Amino acid sequence: MSAGDALIGCTGFVGSILAAQGGFEGLYNSRNIGDIRGRSFRRVICAGVSAKKWLANKEPEADRAGIAALMEPLRTVRAESFVLISTVDVFASSEGVDEATVPNRAGLHPYGLHRLELEDFILGQFPRVHILRLPALFGPGLRKNILFDLLNDNMVDAVNPDAAFQWYPVQRLHGDIAAAEAAGLQLSHLATEPLPTREILDAFFSDKVVGGKGAAPVYDLRTRHAEIFGGKGPYLMDRAQVLAEIGRFVAAERRR
Repeated sequence: MSAGDALIGCTGFVGSILAAQGGFEGLYNSRNIGDIRGRSFRRVICAGVSAKKWLANKEPEADRAGIAALMEPLRTVRAESFVLISTVDVFASSEGVDEATVPNRAGLHPYGLHRLELEDFILGQFPRVHILRLPALFGPGLRKNILFDLLNDNMVDAVNPDAAFQWYPVQRLHGDIAAAEAAGLQLSHLATEPLPTREILDAFFSDKVVGGKGAAPVYDLRTRHAEIFGGKGPYLMDRAQVLAEIGRFVAAERRR
């Protein structure tokens, strides 16, 4: 007989926000993941994979071992459904790709390849799977990325105004998971309209002198399911909506 719901990654950035909304019988992280062996759940949500892309690419074997340490106990778990929080970086280039695009593994960096391998494992392990690929994140408890750097005067010389990221407010994830489940979507891209870093600088950090020494990636992941998540066209949120959400986040962080 299945028990309630479990959350893996409960102390991470994404997982802690999901955990705060309650409703989980089992809470797991890297310290106690072994305790999940042999358990049965109605649903498992997994937000327990490291998001440190630079470290995964620098130390690929350690990254793969960390994911293997998650997969091993999951082989013994039963769940009616499994929700995997994944990443847009399973694509070497996100330009114009959507849920129907098959990632090209040839030449894919270790960070993306290992998380794509985890997606494959989960699809083969559980009867009903919902994979949600997330872009750049922001929200309470943010610990990295250029928004964090700008708010904390950290490595601003590396911020490149010519970059364009897709920014997703992580507080809406709980609702988007529910929408994906209700629609029976096995794979969802939680894609927002790309926002040039220059616009963020002009709107909220006009006093910051950035160096532009870092890379200038341009992300443009798309979704076929925007309307299910309250959006339209290929994005869940348009540029103006994203900029407004970032503004609220920046204001809240500055009040702390």
